[in-house]
This record gives sequence, structure tokens and C-alpha cells, in this order.
Amino acid sequence: MKLDPRTKLFIAVVANTILFSAPLYISLTMAALPTVLLIAERKIRFVLLFALSYVVAAFLFYQLKGQNFGLFGTFVTAPMFFLYRCMPICVLLYYVISTTKVNEFMAGMSRMHMPNKITIPLAVMIRFFPTVFDEARDIGNAMHMRGIRLFSLRTMKNPLTILEYRLIPLLVSLTKIGDELSVAATTRGLSPETIRSCMVKIGFHVQDVVVFVYCLAVVALFCSRSVP
Repeated sequence: MKLDPRTKLFIAVVANTILFSAPLYISLTMAALPTVLLIAERKIRFVLLFALSYVVAAFLFYQLKGQNFGLFGTFVTAPMFFLYRCMPICVLLYYVISTTKVNEFMAGMSRMHMPNKITIPLAVMIRFFPTVFDEARDIGNAMHMRGIRLFSLRTMKNPLTILEYRLIPLLVSLTKIGDELSVAATTRGLSPETIRSCMVKIGFHVQDVVVFVYCLAVVALFCSRSVP
């Protein structure tokens, strides 16, 4: 199910606006949207992992938040609260970034008459995060081939080896990735003063209307909860 990039931005704005303060039933209603969208993209394994983690985090948070377990309860409740509140937003942003091409995003922002000073950094960000994830996976595979695992006896005895073998190569790669993306943007003629043309065709379809109506219904439900 292909959505217009403007629809994806609208979903992201709605989710970031209401999910941090929404009650459980509204959070579940909003979390169902990225679940359905990812199923439509055939990412079933990711959806199952997300659904299981979200349900477990929400259940544990609501079971433990009223209990007095002292410092231990705080260490357990805080991560559950973070997962419960932030996981749907992260999954939705994952859907937006993984399914949106840069040229489609640029075309959508151009249709909304957004200035290039805003559009270009966002376009670079869309390419940056997938590249970082790919680089982190490649570093992990390289370390695995050398017998260096994240939860091995060697790293348990000396946790600083994770910094040496994982984080330092990733940080070095990040600087190169940033430079390469900047050069790629310059090569393609992206600059704040340039009016960019785009041949990609975007537009609203039935699925965009359905998603818009669903998001507006969730916002109306969120607003009505505070009305006596």
C-alpha cells in the first residue's frame, strides 16, 4: 500500500503530538496504524516483534506503576514507560524512513512549498539513518567473523571491548557517511538557492484519504477525553 509522502508526514506529526500523553486505549488505537502499514509492506517479523514488545511493556508498566518497589521498581518501570510511549513513534518513523524515497520526499515538500533550508536537511536525514543501520550491521558481521560477539564471555569480562570493536568503528564511519551524503547532495544540485525539478509523480489516493480520516478520528478521540 503506497502512501503519499505528505500523508506519512501527517501521520508522524499526529503520533508525536498525542502519544506521549495519550491513555492506553488511544495509544493502542494509534499503534495499530503502523502495524497495518508494515504488514502491507510484508514486514511480518518486525511487526510481531513490535507487537509483542509493546504489549509486554504496556502490561508491565501499568502493573508496576502503582507498586512501591523502591529503587528496583524505578529501574524496571522507567524502561517500560519509555518503550510503551516511544516504541509506536519509533516504529512509525521507521516505516516513514524505510518506505520513502528521497525524490518522493523532495517532491512532497516542494508541493507544500517548504523552503530548501528545511527540505534538504530532512532529505539527508532520511538517507543517513538507513546508511548508519547498514554500517552497524556490517561492523557486527565483521566482528562476528572474528569471533567477537556482543554477549560473549570475552566482552563480559571486559565490557570496554565493545567500545573498541563496535562503537569506535561506527563513529569513524559516521563521519565518512556524513561527508559522502553531503557530496552526493552537492552532486545532485541540492542547494538552498536552487529551484529543483522532479519527475516523480505523487498524489493522494483512496488509501491516503482512509489514513487521514483514521488519524483525524484518533485526534478527535484524544481531544474529547478532556471534555466533560
